[in-house]
Amino acid sequence: MASSSSSSSSNLLPTDSHADDTDLDLAKVWAELSRGEKTAQALESNLTNLEKKIDTLLASVESQHSEQARDADGDGGATATATTSTGGGGDDKDKGGNGKS
Repeated sequence: MASSSSSSSSNLLPTDSHADDTDLDLAKVWAELSRGEKTAQALESNLTNLEKKIDTLLASVESQHSEQARDADGDGGATATATTSTGGGGDDKDKGGNGKS
């Protein structure tokens, strides 16, 4: 019986060794997954910060653009008014001259 017991022990030894290797492999995979998860969280945080900066820049550019558009509308209106009154005055003289003839 001692030899049966010995052979059972020797059969368990490779199985235990294989289980240890599997445990080590699983531990390595788990560590890599953990590291990957931390990297993903860091990347996500960086992307969130970049999105905030981009949103701020876009808001600034849109604000500047709308201010320029308002300024252009204000100048365009004054120019159109001046042109209209000058053009209108010339037309009145021509009409007045034609009416007298």
